[in-house]
Amino acid sequence: MPGLVLKNRIVMAPMTTWASNDDGTVSDEEDAYYRRRAQDVGLVITGCTHVQANGVGFTGEFAAFDDTFIPSLRKLSMAAKSGGARAVLQIFHAGVKTLPTLVEDVVAASTVSGQAGPFADAIVPRALEDSEILDVIAAFAAATRRAIAAGFDGIELHGAHGFLLQNFFSPHSNIRTGRWGGSLNIANSNLDYCFAFTLRPAARCSHDQGWAQRVRVPG
Repeated sequence: MPGLVLKNRIVMAPMTTWASNDDGTVSDEEDAYYRRRAQDVGLVITGCTHVQANGVGFTGEFAAFDDTFIPSLRKLSMAAKSGGARAVLQIFHAGVKTLPTLVEDVVAASTVSGQAGPFADAIVPRALEDSEILDVIAAFAAATRRAIAAGFDGIELHGAHGFLLQNFFSPHSNIRTGRWGGSLNIANSNLDYCFAFTLRPAARCSHDQGWAQRVRVPG
């Protein structure tokens, strides 16, 4: 993460807390959770937050899909940085890994059943239209802008665990043809496009001590 200076090499990994308020805002319990754990580390990577309303992955997940959540995100960044650490907001779209009790319109790269998880049976999603894919990419960029406004030092694109970004990489879950098809070369090009688009808000913002962007992939 060039340009981002840390006080030490210890990183707090992103962990799900299932602890946000019902309206998607960061709770006092989450605030206390991060403040307790952030005192002696150099970097805090938050648990994931959804960039679109239908991208929520589980109950008790804080949101980043609208500007009204900026004060909530600022509360989280202040807690994560309360001990002098830098803070990175992990952003994602759950895609087919969501819960049907939370999302009526479950979307993915293709109409291919996801894997059953500990909290839900396998879901057959609706394939995103090409125009909707562009909307998703724009939503990642908008969440990046909100992270900047909330005082974070960077974002992490969550592209693992079968969530939407990884969904486009797998030849099993991505059987599309054309621009958003499932070949590895096209998938890499798609990620580059998404990553470049999320860079735009950061490029327009002045950061005296650097700005970090990274991608979490399965491996």
